[in-house]
Amino acid sequence: MIEKKLSPLAKSMGKQMVKSWEAPQFTHFSVINCEQMIAYRKSLPFKVSYTTILIKAVADTIAEFPIMNSSWDDGTKIIQNENINMGVAVDTKRGLLVPVIRDADKLPLEEIHRCMGDIKNKSGKGNFNMNDLNGGTFVVSNLGMFNIHAFSAIVSSPNSAIISAGKMEEVPMVKDGEIVIGKTMTIALNMDHRVIDGATGAKFLTALAERLETLNE
Repeated sequence: MIEKKLSPLAKSMGKQMVKSWEAPQFTHFSVINCEQMIAYRKSLPFKVSYTTILIKAVADTIAEFPIMNSSWDDGTKIIQNENINMGVAVDTKRGLLVPVIRDADKLPLEEIHRCMGDIKNKSGKGNFNMNDLNGGTFVVSNLGMFNIHAFSAIVSSPNSAIISAGKMEEVPMVKDGEIVIGKTMTIALNMDHRVIDGATGAKFLTALAERLETLNE
């Protein structure tokens, strides 16, 4: 038997996950037509990841649905955060971490792209500081680079929602009355039901899907 002593970070994350799991969580799923997203990415003068595009789209959609950017506060009140600070779940030398891109809805895509470059560099070195990791109000987790079709991520307290994205897949679809091959992606929205109800979550996910399917139109 091999025992591995937990690092202070691993201990803290374990406690945080238990606290997060205490919230009553539920999930909505939506299948996104990715054809416009692919065309939009190709049209840009700089090369960005789909995660970058997703982060910007989510942040802009949150701005339309401020309740998604809220926190449950010990059963006495709901706190609606003024700043949309997007956490990005990343795999690092220190394990899973969630660095934060602050005020993401106010940043142009190119600036979010720059922030993602910084996150990638720090992930390789494992040298995030506490300021990098604190203050997130909403999280995006993308496992599309792996063979993961769809997944449901745990909402990280005190946040009230998280978006998770699976891989793009080639599928048959109907276009102008004919069957063609296109690409789709399944995204999941996990929510804390104490803060967000099913109808609100459905409206948010529908708006996000429409935004992603009409990029640059």
